Formats: sequence, C-alpha cells, structure tokens
Amino acid sequence: MTTPMMTPAVLIGVDIVAADRLARAAARGGATFTRHLTTVAERDLGPGTATFSVKESFIKAVGGRPPGFTWHDFEATPEPPPAWTGELLDEAAAELTAATGLALTGGAAYTLRGACRDAARLRLAGPVAGAARWGSGDGLLVSLAVVYVDRKDA
Repeated sequence: MTTPMMTPAVLIGVDIVAADRLARAAARGGATFTRHLTTVAERDLGPGTATFSVKESFIKAVGGRPPGFTWHDFEATPEPPPAWTGELLDEAAAELTAATGLALTGGAAYTLRGACRDAARLRLAGPVAGAARWGSGDGLLVSLAVVYVDRKDA
C-alpha cells in the first residue's frame, strides 16, 4: 500500500495595492526607498516595483510585523522553490487571477531571516523558506506569498 503524498502545512499571504501609490512612494524615496526594502543580493532577482507588495504578502503570511522586523527579513534567491510549492502557488495564483483579472506572472523563491523567520518557525515548527508570485495591471499590484517548512536539510 502506498502512502499518499500530503502537502505540508504552509502560511499564505496576499497583498493587493494601487500601483500609483507605490510609484509615488518610490519616487519620493528614490535609492533610499530601494535600500530600505531590498538587500543588495536580491535587487536583480526580486520583483522590482512590486517588492513592497510581495514583502507585505510575506508579512501577512507570518502573522504581522514581529518585534525586530526589517524589510530585509525576506530576500529573493536564485534557487527555485520545491516543485510542490510551485504547484500550490499555481493553484492559489489561478484563484487570485480569477478574482482580480490579473495574471501573476512573476515569481521567486525567498529566504526568511530574523524576526519574521522566528515568527514563521513558531507557527510551522521547523526551518522555513518562502516563495512568491506577483503581477500587475489595471492600476494594481497583486502578490501572493507562501511560507513553508524547508526540508532540504532534513
């Protein structure tokens, strides 16, 4: 008898924001805004103008901004997430696309650090990692984040 593969517990967050609001904030903050939100390593890997929305979706997934939070608690990485995570994101992204009319075409794996990693570990009981999808159109940015137990070292 084979045991069915079960999807592990995950934390999910969604953010929908007016694109012009973020564009105004980025224009006001310039390079300081970019440094505040992103790490040097992720600037070429991450979602670019959607960074704020993507990281907000991660904040929602981990349950809010814990004491000690920084925007650098989440960092886009070049490694792809596990295949099952991509399938989960595909399914959730399809639901968001149906609800908003916007395709979530961007994506990246994420490392979690600091206070947000610790908050996620409390809820998932293990080493954690993340993945996100995002898209824009009709004046909106839509992002979806999934935080999961990272079993690569297990």
